[in-house]
Amino acid sequence: MRVCFRRLDGPKGGDGGSVATIERPDGVSLRMRSYDRTFSVPHDLAHFVAESEFRLSRGVWGSIAAGAMFGSMTVVAGRLRHDSRQRSHDLMRTNQREIRLAEIVAGAVHGAVEHGRPPSAADLASAWQLFRADAPSFPADLPGRAAARLDVLRAAWQVLAPDESIDLVWTLPVESPTSASRSGGRAARSSRSR
Repeated sequence: MRVCFRRLDGPKGGDGGSVATIERPDGVSLRMRSYDRTFSVPHDLAHFVAESEFRLSRGVWGSIAAGAMFGSMTVVAGRLRHDSRQRSHDLMRTNQREIRLAEIVAGAVHGAVEHGRPPSAADLASAWQLFRADAPSFPADLPGRAAARLDVLRAAWQVLAPDESIDLVWTLPVESPTSASRSGGRAARSSRSR
């Protein structure tokens, strides 16, 4: 899945946040607006890096690749499946625990870059055990590597002019709601809006 993080020009020439344009494997193109002007790098980009580095295939970006539609997303090209609303609901319900874990992991990596301090591998391992049945298997240096990758992208982001972008490719496998539930994903009652 191709994802283009584009810098926006805000009111009076200020930083207006960012927008991600997403080309999903199903042929649908989406736009996801972000209102994170206070950060030096978009939070959705931090999610992309953290979820990719930690191999969270059912977090925010993996859910989008599989067909989830978060509240901040709109279709810009292509046609959604006839059952897209139900599919999105099922994906977010099935993936809810990993989406929450992705929030924690992305927040730790993003915070490390914003505040210039390394993320704590021990804190991330504790969070992992709250949301996943498997033991955390990431190496102790992975949080630091993820923060370093995001820091490189932050430097690139900061020199972009309005309407310039950073283009990335999501490469983790796409899981359907049924394959995710067969592989041990846990369903929860409420879905999350983004």
